[in-house]
Amino acid sequence: MRIDVHAHYWAASYLELLAELGRTDLPLMARQRDDLADRLATMDSVGVDYQIFSAIGLNTEVAEPAGAARAARHINDVYVDAHDRFDGRFLGFASVPLPHVEEAIAETERALALDAIQGVALPCIVDGKGIDHPDFEPFWENLARHGRTTVYVHPVGSDSMVHPALADWNLGMAYGSPLQISVAPIRVFFSGLSTRYPDLQFVFALCGGNLPFMYHRQERAMKRTLAMHSAPGVTRPSPYQGVTMNPDAPLDGVKRFWFDCSTQDIPLALLAAKETYGADRLLLGSDETHASLVEAVSYVQDSPYLTDAEKTAILDTNAQSFLQLPERAAVAAR
Repeated sequence: MRIDVHAHYWAASYLELLAELGRTDLPLMARQRDDLADRLATMDSVGVDYQIFSAIGLNTEVAEPAGAARAARHINDVYVDAHDRFDGRFLGFASVPLPHVEEAIAETERALALDAIQGVALPCIVDGKGIDHPDFEPFWENLARHGRTTVYVHPVGSDSMVHPALADWNLGMAYGSPLQISVAPIRVFFSGLSTRYPDLQFVFALCGGNLPFMYHRQERAMKRTLAMHSAPGVTRPSPYQGVTMNPDAPLDGVKRFWFDCSTQDIPLALLAAKETYGADRLLLGSDETHASLVEAVSYVQDSPYLTDAEKTAILDTNAQSFLQLPERAAVAAR
């Protein structure tokens, strides 16, 4: 079964609400058509059974807790409406109004009870803090009470100015967003978040950004550091003190996460991600409407770096293995 786990739908009503709540950073390109029939036709043309919407990228982070909660509830209800109007083909990862923890817990409880909602979506950074920050621990503790739950993590453009030289020419989006998403899995693992709550299923966008290209470099550096700090006479504490890891393969904990392949403009990203995480951890992701679902499917189907079995797994079986959505009758293009 073919599931696109990385799609965006920012309804006009949602953008208008964010503007009403004081957001002034909403790009004109974000406004999308509310008639989803064309999307459905595109899905059918490439054999996609389900598309999962998320609002991350233009998320609900506003200063006033009640306003943030209102925005999250609104977009989640938009996704429920799309699900109901189109025979369940459109689903959603729920927005939650972090950093307002009480409001985020309340919306989590409401949203996860809805048939359309398949988990929660989070940015890499909330109010200047990584999502693993101790301030958010009550949110995670509550989410874990739901057992097997998907957490979809996606970068946000307004957090992409990670270097002063990225402020011009939209360089933050090109370079800062992949950096955000490459750091997020490391923080989730090193902080112990994924270890404390092993039933949470983390999915990271964009093949993990720069991570598959830097994974082995970081692992070698970690091994050297661990060896130096374990040498006789060394008393300075290791920077990895308190991190539960296998010293022979210190990043192995990252390989239990999932990563979507919304990297159509970087063919080598598929090879790097396959060699780093394994093809069984990769999912179809289009990044629609910023990118093309048709191109996303072709990106996997035509890749010279994947076997036929790996292509089938990425397109048709990996997402189903953890989302466990009901089977649909085969669409025409299959």
